[in-house]
Amino acid sequence: MTNLLPMVVTPDDVRTMKTRLDAFARAFDRSVAACTRVHPYTRTSWAEFYRGWRQFADADPSWLHAAAEYETARQYEEHLVAWQRQLAPVCGIAGAPLTRAPASSGSSLESTIKTVAIAGAVVAAALALREVMR
Repeated sequence: MTNLLPMVVTPDDVRTMKTRLDAFARAFDRSVAACTRVHPYTRTSWAEFYRGWRQFADADPSWLHAAAEYETARQYEEHLVAWQRQLAPVCGIAGAPLTRAPASSGSSLESTIKTVAIAGAVVAAALALREVMR
């Protein structure tokens, strides 16, 4: 059955994604640094990509931008997979390949609970604001 509710992304979902990707990115960066067969231009490109990743990974996710940050993390994930495909054969980098995480941040029940909890918080805030405005 298709999930009729929209996917709700929380800062914790973003943090989990960043943690998963960061472990891979750090290890891959060490492997690239140790590889003598990487072309200097490719090494510079990787360094720029990794610097951008570090800035993104080190930033705390926010409630207001959680969905956008999650999507940015997914894009970084795609780029990390591409970097791995490009450099692993050149450098003989061993280890499990990075694979994309499932699109859902949890089960359908978890997503439903998040949606209901957030909707409840919005309704409660609206009612409280109505009482204050009287």
